[in-house]
Parts: sequence; C-alpha cells; structure tokens
Amino acid sequence: MRIEILDGNTVIDEIIASPDFAEQHYPGAWRLAAVQDDAAPPPSATAWLIDVGPFFDRFGAAKMAVLTSTDATVRAILTDLQVRKWIDLKRPDVAQGLTYVGSVVPAVTASLRTSILTTAVTDAENLALRKTYFS
Repeated sequence: MRIEILDGNTVIDEIIASPDFAEQHYPGAWRLAAVQDDAAPPPSATAWLIDVGPFFDRFGAAKMAVLTSTDATVRAILTDLQVRKWIDLKRPDVAQGLTYVGSVVPAVTASLRTSILTTAVTDAENLALRKTYFS
C-alpha cells in the first residue's frame, strides 16, 4: 500500500508498505495515500524458494530417471539439493546443475528445465518453508 509519512499535517515522504509497518516505524505519523492504484505489492521473500520435495515433483515423468541416475556428478548435484532446507530457483548453480543433469538424463529437456526454473512457486510448493522460517 502507498503510505504517506507525516510531520504534523504535512506529507514529508511516501513509501510502499503495510499499515502495520507504518505504525511500527512511524507511530501515529502516517496515513494511507489517497491514490493506491499504482502501488505495487512488495515482492514476496519466498517467491522463488521451493521446498525440496515439490522441486523434484516438477520433473514429472523424468523424476525417477533423475533420481536413479548412476552418474557421479548427477548424484553430487542431487545430494547438494537434498541437504538444503529449500531450493532457490534463481541461483545460477541450480540452473547449471540442471543443465548438467539434462546432458546425462535425456528426459530432462531444455523446455523441462526452463519450466522448472521459471514457473512461479505456488503456496503449496513452499508451505513447509513459510511455516518454519517466515511465519
């Protein structure tokens, strides 16, 4: 929301924040701006973070071919992913790892890799993360 910061009755600044944030940082010295239509919601801190299980579910029919690969580097990539609390789909090493997996496991096509990395994470795909770390 668009919030006006006040000094008395004078607007001295305008921010995009929640009313809770405004009250916490500017107690009694703020108001909602009259115009709200151009205020973009703040980006979610968890928008591109996915729980480990749902990440692997994104492989669909290719999941078992990936998980049963005997290639040592694929095994190392899988281990690296599985020891994390979540996977950040915007990390370059995640994309690089998927590119390598695709070079060894034919079912992991370029279009599948793109879909895995660029499809926004749904609430159900990072529920454990949000409950444990962001609530």
